[in-house]
Amino acid sequence: MNVDYQIDGPQDAPVIVLSNSLGTTRAMWQPQLEALTQHFRVLRYDTHGHGATRKNGKVTLAQLGEDVVALLDHLNIAKAWFCGISMAV
Repeated sequence: MNVDYQIDGPQDAPVIVLSNSLGTTRAMWQPQLEALTQHFRVLRYDTHGHGATRKNGKVTLAQLGEDVVALLDHLNIAKAWFCGISMAV
């Protein structure tokens, strides 16, 4: 898996995926983490070219979507809420 991520919150809670905005990292969600982890298992990740996830060639919207699906598959997460900001999310 070439996407850097972090998971917080109760293991048995529903999963919410948080996607960072253009020019930021998954750390942008830190202010919301305390409230969200009371109800969700929070999966934050750095999109291509951001934070610890390296850019691998030209990045397309399709690739960004494929990255999320691959990450969910890698973590055996079959169902999740998704929250993003910017980058056509």
